[in-house]
Amino acid sequence: MINARYKLNIALASKDFKPYYKGGFFSVKSKKNSLSNSRVGVIVSKKNSKTAVGRNMIKRLVMNFFKENKDFLDNMEPSLDFLIIILTTASDIKDNKEAFIKELKNVISI
Repeated sequence: MINARYKLNIALASKDFKPYYKGGFFSVKSKKNSLSNSRVGVIVSKKNSKTAVGRNMIKRLVMNFFKENKDFLDNMEPSLDFLIIILTTASDIKDNKEAFIKELKNVISI
């Protein structure tokens, strides 16, 4: 899993996030932080996946992606908190995993 310093605690996150990106699978909101690195939080609602297994699968997929691309979180200027809000169902993401990862790569190249 990703190091705790890169995780954004969603329960403590404030509501003043600004839109950063919107795609087919997810939307991303961001906010400046005062830390030396950026952080990521993932929101998957029960509407998107009824089971906790499906929601956790999506969260693991996103967090593992950012674990592999940790330099993006370390080197971003200014440091931002990213809130990734999943828009599609878990089965759609599971069936189109490559397209989901490609969209994540597009986000970090912005």
